[in-house]
Amino acid sequence: MKKILIFAIFTLCVSQVFSQERSVSGTVTDASDGTPLPGVNVVIKGSSTGVSADFDGNYTIKVPNNTVTLEFSYIGYETQSVVVGSRSVIDIAMNASSTELSEVVVTAFGIEREKKALGYSAQEIVGESLTEAREVNVANSLKGKVAGVFVTSSSGGPAGSTFVQIRGSSSLSGNNQPLYVVDGIPISNDNLNQTDIFAGRDFGDGIKDINPDDIATISVLKGPNAAALYGSRGANGVILITTKKSSSKKRMGVTYNSNTTIEMVNVMPKFQNNYGVGYDDTFGFGTEVYEGVEYPAQGGGVDSWGGKFDGRLVLIRSLLDLGPVPYSAQPKENLRDFYNVGSTLTNTVAVDGGSEKINYRVSASTLHNKGIIPNSKFARQTFTATFGADVSDRLHVETKANFIKSGADNRPIVGVSSGRNVAAALNLVPRNIDLAWLAMNGGRNEDGSYRNYKGGSPTNPFWLINEVTSEDNRDRFVGLLSATYKITDWLNIMGRIGSDSYVETQRQQYSAGTPGGSYVNGRVDFDTYKVNELNTDVLLTASGKLSNDFSGSLSLGANQFKRRYERSATIGQNMNIPELYTIENADLVIPSYSLIRKEIQSVFMTGQLAYKNYAFLDLTARNDWSSTLGNGNYSFMYPSASLSYVLSDAFNFNSNAITFSKLRLSYAQAGNDADPYQTKGGYTVQSNTFQGQRFARINGSVPATDLKNELTTSFEVGTDLRFFNNRLSLDFTYYNSKTSNQIMQIGLSESTGFGGLYLNAGEVSNKGIELFVSMTPIKVADSFKWVSDVNFSKNTSNIESLVEGIDRYNFISTGNASIIAQPGLPYGSILGYEYKRSPTGELVVNADGKSYVRADELSILGNIQPDWLGGFTNTFTYKGLSLSALIDVRMGGEVYSWSRYDQNAKGTGVWTNVRENLTVEGVIDNGDGTYTPSVQNNVLGQDYFAARSWGNIGEEFVLDATNAALREVTLGYTFNKKTLLNTPFDTARLTLVARNVLYLYRDSKFVEMGIAPDTAFSPTAAAQGYESFSMPTTRSLGFNLSVTF
Repeated sequence: MKKILIFAIFTLCVSQVFSQERSVSGTVTDASDGTPLPGVNVVIKGSSTGVSADFDGNYTIKVPNNTVTLEFSYIGYETQSVVVGSRSVIDIAMNASSTELSEVVVTAFGIEREKKALGYSAQEIVGESLTEAREVNVANSLKGKVAGVFVTSSSGGPAGSTFVQIRGSSSLSGNNQPLYVVDGIPISNDNLNQTDIFAGRDFGDGIKDINPDDIATISVLKGPNAAALYGSRGANGVILITTKKSSSKKRMGVTYNSNTTIEMVNVMPKFQNNYGVGYDDTFGFGTEVYEGVEYPAQGGGVDSWGGKFDGRLVLIRSLLDLGPVPYSAQPKENLRDFYNVGSTLTNTVAVDGGSEKINYRVSASTLHNKGIIPNSKFARQTFTATFGADVSDRLHVETKANFIKSGADNRPIVGVSSGRNVAAALNLVPRNIDLAWLAMNGGRNEDGSYRNYKGGSPTNPFWLINEVTSEDNRDRFVGLLSATYKITDWLNIMGRIGSDSYVETQRQQYSAGTPGGSYVNGRVDFDTYKVNELNTDVLLTASGKLSNDFSGSLSLGANQFKRRYERSATIGQNMNIPELYTIENADLVIPSYSLIRKEIQSVFMTGQLAYKNYAFLDLTARNDWSSTLGNGNYSFMYPSASLSYVLSDAFNFNSNAITFSKLRLSYAQAGNDADPYQTKGGYTVQSNTFQGQRFARINGSVPATDLKNELTTSFEVGTDLRFFNNRLSLDFTYYNSKTSNQIMQIGLSESTGFGGLYLNAGEVSNKGIELFVSMTPIKVADSFKWVSDVNFSKNTSNIESLVEGIDRYNFISTGNASIIAQPGLPYGSILGYEYKRSPTGELVVNADGKSYVRADELSILGNIQPDWLGGFTNTFTYKGLSLSALIDVRMGGEVYSWSRYDQNAKGTGVWTNVRENLTVEGVIDNGDGTYTPSVQNNVLGQDYFAARSWGNIGEEFVLDATNAALREVTLGYTFNKKTLLNTPFDTARLTLVARNVLYLYRDSKFVEMGIAPDTAFSPTAAAQGYESFSMPTTRSLGFNLSVTF
């Protein structure tokens, strides 16, 4: 009986226990986009019981009671703990960890490394941060997000080129932009037919062809320390782009992303509205009779130094069809009405899937942009297919094909020329001229002739958009094939071949009547470019444990780079049959052709040694043989070494205050070769002939037969620190680099028969600091979180020396100001004339006392380098809702403004508005060391203002480039699974986006001119710091929708 009773009690207890055990299920997704997360660990906290989420993020786990806590963990995501309670379904949206996300980063040749093992600075950006508040050119999206990276876009429209610079300028005459590498293959970033500061179209660079929706991550390798393995092409740093591949799931998935924005002009110039065309405060040039009545008449003048507006009726001699018109200011919105509201529509569809052995991803994307300049547009179609397969247990193959078709109509002409730059033409129109008068018949008179308020320049802006047109098209193919064979468990070999090929055609037309000698009877320009870059790599890698304490890897590799550039150009002038703009119809045909080849062959090695997983030593060496260098100098080698020491692991810190700490140290060298044919003599075939044979002209430079490579030597030290369980992280770097053997061109006397000589001379130094701080000030589990990221960098670039006998080297010179390199001065100093001053500081005036004069000697007026750069991002998340804002700051540095110079000369700028009772006060130089005080009242406006331009007083037109902008704002919502239950969608996210929202600060002179300081820097390296009538910047507003099913 006793045994029966014990058995009954035991049975009752067991049944009670089992009656409490039940199943809990749910789905684990990424909080940012709702994508299922396969393989998430789901564990009952405090026990060994757990399961893993399946390929679709689904899990089911048995729990013993309602009081247990489930813990969800996944690499790269923050661990979450949830009390079960009475729930049987628990869905979890996991947030990416700002610190853990970059635990594994992509480094040179696409090799993934633990970030703690790196002895140099590398910063990574996830692709999603580039796709919501996006730009047509993805490089623009880096602005303010990476420490030490300077980004500026051209004024050539959304599809124009972007200038990116990492840690300052290191080369005097070469390219200072980084190398772009996509999935291990370097790609071309050329800007074909690139404009200079004077006049031309910006046809865009190579990076604009990349579809942001295809990007998984971007890693920025800063300088030689991180990019040594890429040889001479990586001397300025490398931007590694890793594209998306199939996620680890068996079923096929579809992702659709749609982004729609409108672009509106957000900065406009301010004009004076009191005075019209003329000189000496007097309107016009004589009188003209119209229908029997005599009126004051405006002649061929362009400057707005006429009398004050009084509303009287006047005639415009070039526009007599208007009849008498009031002499008054035209509508202030005249200029704003000229510009369109632009728009950009992007749609991308991607299909991915696979199995345990294969994976694939195919995407197709279209982009259509309508520019703010009337008649301008850009379109891009991309198709990308990637495929990977484990052919056997030892062989893995990957292939990728990317086809891009892009084209634009009527890219704006930029530069200082008011004859072809639309912005310049608009800004210089006299204030009594209504743009509607110029817009008639698209800028033509009734008889079809050129219509303007005067002859010559500035050109009628409506003629420029209708009769000075362009069309360009590019077909590009980027292909990749790689195979990795596992010889043993510790040894593998990889072979890879990548090709980047494209054909670009450009057509520019200048209708008959266009001002300018070669345009007046009509002109058409045709250019065809064929570019091919081929990269071949072989890499043998051994890795494994060397002992209980040591592990390591060693890679030996070889690379061959071949580039072929071919250009065919034809100019046709003087059309025989009107309005037929073909080469066959041209009276004068000027053909040209060029073929440029370059080859670099390389061998390299990289080795890593790890001790107890807290001390890491990296060694690399690379030798390049470049075809562009002089005899005996083809070969050059450069090494690198780096050390990473994880203090927190070495000393086994067990503190909540200090979560992680690391010191890093690196030394590296990198070479940089020359452009092709600087070491060779050559000639150019001319269009003129003698007895049926064309003339040839010797190229302008003496062959530099002994040209050597530039050499950059860099030292870097830094630390990575994390505190309070990763709530605060800090990444600090100090670097110091010098580039010697600068390749530069010096001028020669014309009597030599050559214009210049290339040689090795000079040294440039760069040193600076970089700081990245990430904070989580507020974090409420499963609810609210605030993450704040700060980027800060300061770089100082100096000219240490030039060649003996050369005091300075001009990057660019226009007669008004020069951007120069001079020993002892910062890189990019601005040289020009100051106001002339007496020994006691008074301004010197001319002999009649009516205007100020320039100094006798040139002076340094400023420098193009910023004092520091910064970016400040705040992200707030509440369940499925997120709000993010980025502020981008540039502090210090100057630019020379041609726009202000020209508006000051023409009298249209708002600062010339007050012209009554002007007083010029200063001293007159008597020429004997004495000065006579001078005060002149009621000075004419042109003497007070324009004389400063006419006298080339550059000090007046050097502006402070400091600016701060609210660069982007996003407000997004990720729909939860319950909401999508009866829809075909697995995930959905809708985001409202804004980019280039507003300027928080810019110098008052930039405000007056309606110019954004960050666009005052050219996309060309040589023209940095010279602003010349930039196109207005735009504010983008729209939405981004992303769904998966």
